[in-house]
Amino acid sequence: MKTLAIVTPTYNRADLLNVAFKSLSAQTNKDFVWYVIDDGSTDNTAEKIKELTSKAEFEIVYQFKENGGKHTAINTALDLVKEEIMLILDSDDELTENAVETVVTDYKDIKDDNSICGMGYLKSHKDGKVVGVQYTQDGVVDNFTNQRINCDTYGDKCEVFKTQVFKQYKFPEFSGERFLSESAVWCKMSLDYNMKFFNKAIYVCEYLEGGLSDNVQKRLFKNPLGAVESYVMMSSKQAKFKAKLKYTIAYTVYSLAAKVKLKQQFKRVTSKLMYLATLIPAWMLYLIKKHKFKDK
Repeated sequence: MKTLAIVTPTYNRADLLNVAFKSLSAQTNKDFVWYVIDDGSTDNTAEKIKELTSKAEFEIVYQFKENGGKHTAINTALDLVKEEIMLILDSDDELTENAVETVVTDYKDIKDDNSICGMGYLKSHKDGKVVGVQYTQDGVVDNFTNQRINCDTYGDKCEVFKTQVFKQYKFPEFSGERFLSESAVWCKMSLDYNMKFFNKAIYVCEYLEGGLSDNVQKRLFKNPLGAVESYVMMSSKQAKFKAKLKYTIAYTVYSLAAKVKLKQQFKRVTSKLMYLATLIPAWMLYLIKKHKFKDK
């Protein structure tokens, strides 16, 4: 059995899968299986995967599912993956040629540490510039909430998780919604586990028009129950005051968008006092967002 599962959720991106495939074909270590989860594509994705499979020097597992959003595709992958660790590679991105070798090597140091659920790496743009900022220290062991939120280590990153841990933290799914931030689950894991963070860029990304990184605020407002779930976890007891304040307001905004009753909002929020103190400004922000996004 291979060590690493590389999971690619995809939706009508058949023309872009060559990029990911070429980067996987160029890997210096082939200790991986590529899982392509087709989230209800209506293009020729299935045929494209058959073509790539005939050329591949590594195993490809293809699974079709009804359209439900990236997070539901990851849940489908969690039912399939048997490898020890798992990395999510978006359909329009690629890995550096030593990415698998780096991950498999670093994994050996945390494999038997049951307090660590995975590893964090950096992403870079095509020109080599790091996305966002680096972690506070190369090789630091910390929980996700503190390292990413409290320390304001902003910008997309590449996370690798122990599969058996990840399987216990599937993404919540809400009827009619097709977007949920991965941070909702990463922060939930953070309550129970640490991660080891490396200032190594192993993932190369390109932000395309219409991709998940485009217009995130609009996506959140159109998928408010998922946003509520994310901000509940991001404002958890591990978050420091500044972050807790920011995400408590966001929690209220999207709770209002989702038409969650005030009593239920109050029940779930981490800091009840902060929730009450920010209720009016959060309501005003909700009205602004409603006006901005209601017809978009």
